[in-house]
Amino acid sequence: MAALTGAPPLLLRGAALLTCDTEAPQQGVTFEDLGFVERGAILVRDGRIAAIGERADVERAASAFDCELLDLPDAVLAPGFVDAHTHPLFSGNREADFQARLRHEPSPLGMLYTVTRTREALLAPERFWFDDVEPRLRAMLAHGTTTAEVKTGYALHRPGELELLDLLARASSDERIPWILPTFLGAHAVPPEFPDADGYVDYLIDQCLPFARVHGARSADAFCEPGFFSASQTERYLEAARREGLRLRVHCDEMQHGGAATMALALGVDAIDHGNYITDGDVERLAGGESVLVACPATIDYLGLERHAPVRAVLERGGRVAFASDYNPGTSPCLNLQHVAYLGRKIFALSAAEALDAVTRQAARSLRVDRGVLRVGGHADIVALGIAEPDEFGWLHGGNLARAVVRSGRIVR
Repeated sequence: MAALTGAPPLLLRGAALLTCDTEAPQQGVTFEDLGFVERGAILVRDGRIAAIGERADVERAASAFDCELLDLPDAVLAPGFVDAHTHPLFSGNREADFQARLRHEPSPLGMLYTVTRTREALLAPERFWFDDVEPRLRAMLAHGTTTAEVKTGYALHRPGELELLDLLARASSDERIPWILPTFLGAHAVPPEFPDADGYVDYLIDQCLPFARVHGARSADAFCEPGFFSASQTERYLEAARREGLRLRVHCDEMQHGGAATMALALGVDAIDHGNYITDGDVERLAGGESVLVACPATIDYLGLERHAPVRAVLERGGRVAFASDYNPGTSPCLNLQHVAYLGRKIFALSAAEALDAVTRQAARSLRVDRGVLRVGGHADIVALGIAEPDEFGWLHGGNLARAVVRSGRIVR
């Protein structure tokens, strides 16, 4: 899990530049609001942005250094994407479930199949990482995702869940994968060893959450959904996680309404994810608070869900929306945020600027990290998109538009 170090000064030049460094509301945001610069350039030193803006100004600043040049006359430079909801820590595939869904039949495998396979893989954790997990993360980076929230949740017992966190911690300095924000998702499903959810939540509170932060977790999450964990069970779990110093996120009201978002917003979580069945009252609470709605359009598309998160209503009331891949083997085997942006535009009727904002600035806001923008002194995480003009973002899809990806100041694609 080696890191790349010693990157020389780098000068990037593009047909245009978007910084996303703004406080403009997301509703109706324009590319001008998002810092559009024609013939823009960026100077990078020591993994940080030393100068950014019009090409002539940046080139003057770069003249003092022996810079590597990345000239991209047919590309738009933008912040590296931020994926605010991913589940790449799994083994095995669930293609059989996909086949069954196409035939309108029950899934033969389900999440506990993934748990079984992941537990088996964790008997050789380094091999699991290099054979299964790292290739997925490197593919994310190659498509422009330079920051990713990564959840545990496919071991569902203390040794396995903590080992998953340890794998993320050991890879934390590896610049060949996105910068990782680990989330402890112990409350993903009830494992077979427990007869009921209440007993499993007690186990998580007593035996797992006290160790999660020590093993590198930054946040805690739960799948608060009828048939998985109730709002009251999730509230107990999240309150315990907060006592252990973890930030809070939650899968909310994805398949049906269970009051999850109302509870979670009262707790002041950083993000509610999915939210397909949240209420008008929840929309008002989102608009009036600091929580971000993390919509997962690839999941909606994969499952053929008829009800969608009220994204436009949240934006119209002044709230914030991120798009995330929800990359996982059962309901969203998609790790490409470019395609997610296309689906987000198609399903929620967002503009190209609103969609770019959703996978950069707003996704970073949902994670409470200073990423997803380009500014002097900020992290040099950049994607060069092979599009003729910014409005093509989220329209062109089905391939990889990333002509180059810069992670911590080094060209990684």
